[in-house]
Amino acid sequence: MTMRRLGLSFGWRDKSLAGIVDCVRMGEETGFESVWIPEAWGRDAFLALATIANATQRIKLATGIINAYSRSPAAIAMATATLEELSNGRAILGIGSSGAAVVEQWHGLHFQRPFTRLHESITIVRQILSGGQVNFQGKVFQVSNFRLAVQAPTRTIPIYLAAMGPNMLRLAGEIADGVLLYLQPLSKIDEAIAEIQQGAEQAKRSSGSVDVAAFLPTFVSEQPEQAKQMVARVIAYYVGGMGVYYHRKISESGFKAEADKIQAAWLRGDRAGATNEVTRALVDSVAIAGTTAECRSRLEEFRKAGVSLPILSFSVDNQQVPQAVRESIKILAAD
Repeated sequence: MTMRRLGLSFGWRDKSLAGIVDCVRMGEETGFESVWIPEAWGRDAFLALATIANATQRIKLATGIINAYSRSPAAIAMATATLEELSNGRAILGIGSSGAAVVEQWHGLHFQRPFTRLHESITIVRQILSGGQVNFQGKVFQVSNFRLAVQAPTRTIPIYLAAMGPNMLRLAGEIADGVLLYLQPLSKIDEAIAEIQQGAEQAKRSSGSVDVAAFLPTFVSEQPEQAKQMVARVIAYYVGGMGVYYHRKISESGFKAEADKIQAAWLRGDRAGATNEVTRALVDSVAIAGTTAECRSRLEEFRKAGVSLPILSFSVDNQQVPQAVRESIKILAAD
């Protein structure tokens, strides 16, 4: 029997790369299709994936995600080509705009024209990876007479675009191989897919040409409250501390009261209080948390809603990686 598709991801704060590599090996052995390594202000995604490449053989290796500001399109293309070569053809590029907190406060750059920057970045990266000479004159980037000096990849490397709002979702439908959703409420996945399909139709692509992937905060425990609290911490961080984007998305999905309380607690420095304001209903809407039976049922709901590639996203402290995460991987791989 062919195992249904599953991806694997780890939080950018996870402290032990060795522990992550160990979990990815298990994921590969149990049939996970891909591993997605994020990048914010912790680990370099490409270097981490290179380390994982040397320890694995089959699992696909994806940046999940890098931002389009801290590297030029040429630097992104070169890093992607290098990972593709090192891994013998397993690279996937996951890219997004990130936000002002990362781009301005961490990288010291201006968070301007994210839509245009992403559109041009993906266009240039594709041209570079094709091996031909690149001449591009855009609103953000100008590239003249550039050609990759090493052998270009022999296949088309998939590019996944992280998207939240309608414009980005339509852009994914227009130019990307896949879309990456995060904290997308179950009840709103069909609306996101409709936007993606609209972009695909405008570009005269088939409606099913874009893979729909979703990062799903995950924790399996036979103690449901423990599982709920583990993913609630992640949800509280994004809704309360990552600017207006996630707060607005959750608010517009029927959880305005919860989102306002989470944000208020977070802004006054009450992290535990913010976590406690994450309700069970909100957890079930955007995450997979609970007993084995509950998690398998929830995973099936996301698939039925249209997520073709669920990505189980673990974000726990170092001591829990070799225990709870490994167990969760084994349990859900058997789904």
